[in-house]
Amino acid sequence: MYCKSSPVSVILWAMILITCFFCVPDCHAQKLLDKRITVSVKAKPVAEVLKLIGQQGQFAFSYNSDIIPGDSVVSISMSAQVRQVLDRLLLGKYLYKDTGNYIIIQKAPPERYAYISGVVVDGETQEAVDYASVYSREHLISALTDADGSFKLRLRHHQFPVTLTISKIGYADTSVVLHSETDAGMKISIHQKSIDLDTLTITNGSDSRFWLARLLVSSRLRAQSRNITRFFVTSPFQVGLTPGLSTHGKMASQITNKVSLNVYGSYTAGVNGVELSGLFNISRKDVRYLQMANMFNIVSGNMKGVQIAGISNVTQGNASGTQLSGLGNVSGGTVRGVQLAFLFNYAKNLRGVQVALVNLADSSSGYSVGLLNIVKKGSGAIAVFASEMVPWNVAWKTGNKKLYNIFNMGASMDRTKKAFLFGLGLGHESALSSTLRLNTEITFQKGYLGDWDKCAAIYQLHTGLNLKLAKRLSLIGGPSFSVFQSEQKEFRAGYQSFSDKGFFHFNTGHQVQGWLGWRGGLSWNYGRR
Repeated sequence: MYCKSSPVSVILWAMILITCFFCVPDCHAQKLLDKRITVSVKAKPVAEVLKLIGQQGQFAFSYNSDIIPGDSVVSISMSAQVRQVLDRLLLGKYLYKDTGNYIIIQKAPPERYAYISGVVVDGETQEAVDYASVYSREHLISALTDADGSFKLRLRHHQFPVTLTISKIGYADTSVVLHSETDAGMKISIHQKSIDLDTLTITNGSDSRFWLARLLVSSRLRAQSRNITRFFVTSPFQVGLTPGLSTHGKMASQITNKVSLNVYGSYTAGVNGVELSGLFNISRKDVRYLQMANMFNIVSGNMKGVQIAGISNVTQGNASGTQLSGLGNVSGGTVRGVQLAFLFNYAKNLRGVQVALVNLADSSSGYSVGLLNIVKKGSGAIAVFASEMVPWNVAWKTGNKKLYNIFNMGASMDRTKKAFLFGLGLGHESALSSTLRLNTEITFQKGYLGDWDKCAAIYQLHTGLNLKLAKRLSLIGGPSFSVFQSEQKEFRAGYQSFSDKGFFHFNTGHQVQGWLGWRGGLSWNYGRR
């Protein structure tokens, strides 16, 4: 049966045929790039991996071998669409186009940049505002205004719209939104704000107080740190050369990194992982786990973990863990770990251990081991006593009850038995009651017996009671054990040889002898007891 077609039907069929004709290639291309494949190779050349993908998808690749490193060895294991696999394999640096049963790979054109410029002025006076920070929170780019208030930022074209925030000490933060490059060149007004006393007392990130930080960090970077005090973010990784020249650029001081690797030095918000630098690390906030530098580390916040520096570690806040340096360690807060250095350690409040030639602390309930240990708010004593060796002795004891230093001098002025002693030691005090304490002390002394080239060595262990007589005055006394070693075979006239000292005297050779002795006297105590 024959049916006559209307003009409308003819037109509809024609549109369907035209649509199918033009859509078939697109559908085909979509099918090729959207095909799901599975690839799992290890250490194979890129060209070979592309061949395997083509065989599995039943198509071929067309590309210029000069733009794709076909000999590069890669490892990849994933199940996804062809487009996604290619992005992973080629690091997203190429474009893909379908022609027939081929996928053509072309190098992506270089990314375009836009430059944003403007002027920042005071909202009331309309005068230019210099050293104001202009930054994007989303894209982590920033700039400082010049003397005329102008600034310039570089932004990728695809990053529009962008929100810029303007921060300046004494001004309220102001944000503007740019939808395209044509919005640039504007005048941005910011307004002053009142600063109350509470705000003035919050000074976190005050690393500029350290002269080394001021020397190594430019004034512009320090100005930006002072402007931006409330915006901080985290990042998994940073690689840098010097402060301001890193993968985070001028915004590095606002970013806490899990891994930070720097050739010379870094200036970051903090560390929550590992930070390594050739010379120095400067952190505005906290540091956790590991921070190492050949010269020094400066942390404005707290440190928890391990700090290692060739010269010095400086932590403004608390330090929990280990500070290890060649010269010295400083903590402006509480130290609950170990400070180990060659020359000096300082802690505001020591609850751990200090080991160095000189150890200083404002207050201490820990242990300081060194040649000189001083606790500003600790305890100490000046003792005057007699012993079986010489009748006149004076000792200065400084530190705390757990461990204190002893510096002592002694003399016998008898014309026939002269002797001069000087030395140092360590002591520990235990409380037996409110008025009675037990002191255990180990000292090493040198004895001048007429020959400076052959001064005797005296090692002594003393255990004595400390009986409180008044608020600051105590009676001290108890037994001691001494070992005397001297290379002098003949002692000069008028000097004693210590051969008749103490009780239960014994010799272990012509140069070493020992005995049991005693000491007794008075002690004037100062500081906390």
